[in-house]
Amino acid sequence: MPKINQFEHNGISIVVNEPPPPMGLPSKQVVGWVVTAPDKHADVPFNTPIRIASHKDARLLDTTGDERGTGFHAVSETLKRTQVVQYVVVVPEVEEDATATMNNIIGGIHPDTGQATGIAALALCPETPTLIAAPGYSQNKPVIDALVSLAVQSWAIVVADCTSTTRPEALTLSESLGGEGNGYERVYLVEPSAKIYSKKAKGYIYVPASTMAMGAIAAVNQWESPDNQGVRISDVMRPISYNILDKTSEGDLLNAYGISYFARTSLGGFSVKGNRAVTGKFISHVGLENVIARKIIAASERAMGKNLTREFMEAELEKLNDFLSNLAASNIIPGGNAYLHPELNNVENYRNGSWFIVLEYGRFSPNEHMTFHFNPSKKILEEFLGDIV
Repeated sequence: MPKINQFEHNGISIVVNEPPPPMGLPSKQVVGWVVTAPDKHADVPFNTPIRIASHKDARLLDTTGDERGTGFHAVSETLKRTQVVQYVVVVPEVEEDATATMNNIIGGIHPDTGQATGIAALALCPETPTLIAAPGYSQNKPVIDALVSLAVQSWAIVVADCTSTTRPEALTLSESLGGEGNGYERVYLVEPSAKIYSKKAKGYIYVPASTMAMGAIAAVNQWESPDNQGVRISDVMRPISYNILDKTSEGDLLNAYGISYFARTSLGGFSVKGNRAVTGKFISHVGLENVIARKIIAASERAMGKNLTREFMEAELEKLNDFLSNLAASNIIPGGNAYLHPELNNVENYRNGSWFIVLEYGRFSPNEHMTFHFNPSKKILEEFLGDIV
């Protein structure tokens, strides 16, 4: 007789169906800089991210020891504060033409070669930065706008320089940054320039605020506020008054406009003061959203194209709920839950290959304001006298 086409095997087969892999805990901070480095090593190309992980690597940005440009101090001062991976994009510095250099910092896509330049080149980093900055140039709104554009795409936070001139000019810059849906909730604006020791100068020099703030911010988790983190500086370009009890201090006013600043505190030395982005949103809440979004993006890649079966959807929900439970167990969030959206998951959307998941979670807020009530008690006094009379 002919072969039986429908025959498979007289025995058993074992098929292992693996559940979706766990999403894991959030990764650590990764810093991305766009800088100038006139004395960089010849092996360091322009407009290409290079990885800096040590002080030896930092010397690639300053082969002469003259400390020129913005790159060397940015990476070396951050390394002094915390061990964190840093990527640096070096752009050409045009001597005596700050505007041309600023345009190189902003960069874009070269019309002839298609190469990403300046801030746009940070998108080429093998590890996507969680924090990005362009020290010495980000007190200019066009630079901040370019950084924000990248931050929105990559779920990052911008550490920007404020004016470091006068209070009115600082407030004016802050007021120019905003607008619903423009991404400015990602901007952590810091004032003023800071004084550090320079071996080349054999004395003290001033560096942009973001140069010193970055290390303090990178030293905390993405879902935590950098407020009260110490910075190793000797002084600031202009002193900003701070008093933990004073609501009328200049520091309190700057914070009310979403500007963080360096101030002397009772802890000794200088600390970063400020919990909020320029829009008023807690920067720690922005960082938490970034953490969750990045994990979901990475975990969703392998799920694309699968049939929307009950088993598939339940497995995806289980994966997300396990992730949220893990965040809660690690004290990153108070709790959370993933579930199918009750209205949007309808027949028409399903037929179009669309389904909708709600991630509901709590957020810890930073300790920004403590109020103590002093209540002298007559009852306690009566009890006291009753014991001795």
